[in-house]
Amino acid sequence: MNKPNKTILVPTDFTEVADFALQHAVRVSSVVREEITLIHIVDNPDKLAEAKEKMAKLAQDTYSKYNVLPSTIVRQGNIFVDIAKAAEELNSSMVIMGSHRIKSESTLNDSIALKVIASSKVPFITIQEPPINRRYDEIVFPVDYTAENIEKHSWISYFCDYYVSRFHLIKPNVTDPKLLAKVDMNMASARRYLDEKGARYYVYTVDGKKTFAEEVLEIAANIRADLIVIMTTKVDDKSAFIVEPHEQYIISNASYIPVMSINPL
Repeated sequence: MNKPNKTILVPTDFTEVADFALQHAVRVSSVVREEITLIHIVDNPDKLAEAKEKMAKLAQDTYSKYNVLPSTIVRQGNIFVDIAKAAEELNSSMVIMGSHRIKSESTLNDSIALKVIASSKVPFITIQEPPINRRYDEIVFPVDYTAENIEKHSWISYFCDYYVSRFHLIKPNVTDPKLLAKVDMNMASARRYLDEKGARYYVYTVDGKKTFAEEVLEIAANIRADLIVIMTTKVDDKSAFIVEPHEQYIISNASYIPVMSINPL
């Protein structure tokens, strides 16, 4: 049976950071052999004609630069709803979106990327800088005690199928026996996936002198990670998700390291 066609969805507002996201998508596409779809949402029908002209030019420029001709979507709507909706409609494997660095906690609530992530059933990769490496060779997997954490382990198979990745499993420094047991259970699950794929991996336990998010970012920077994979948190409504403060910190401070955010099923 043939696999259904997938696409990599790239929201764009025609800014520099959106172009960085497109550059990342081109590199991912060259490895996984999936098409790219650009999407732009306008809030007023009067803006549609101009946006379509800009999108057509962007698609042609992309073809000229990278020999990749993306599909394009321009529609009126709400970016916090319609990007996620389009990702599902298009059977997207992931969304790659530019995200500005959040300078202070007071601006977290204004982050467009965080709000869009929380509405999506499709994994989001947020980026702030142009790509450094072509491949996801060094992948950081924080492993905590949450029930949701275990769901991202299925993505180990995805990365092993397309990349020769090395995985860095990072454990928090916890002393509570119940929480430690949950961390160990999640770690055992991750190792099981990795062992089945014959993947190389390393396990770190942070010393707890800083927040877990800060320690994850320090390790990621030291090993020159190509990707950090995190889970968001499900709220009581099964269709709703929130990006917890430590997850927000990683997304907003990862700088040159892309962050994949996965919402639990």
